[in-house]
Amino acid sequence: MCLICVELAKSKMTAKEAKAQFREMRVAMDAQHIREVEAKIAQAEIDEPTKP
Repeated sequence: MCLICVELAKSKMTAKEAKAQFREMRVAMDAQHIREVEAKIAQAEIDEPTKP
């Protein structure tokens, strides 16, 4: 697992922070892991409470 996956699993990183890190880290990832991280970020966006 990469840093993004670990931090999202611990709820230590927001979806917004994960997206920023993902843009920087994706060049070093294989295609399958890119899809996995994209799915985890999408789920984190759904799970995060919305601000009024």
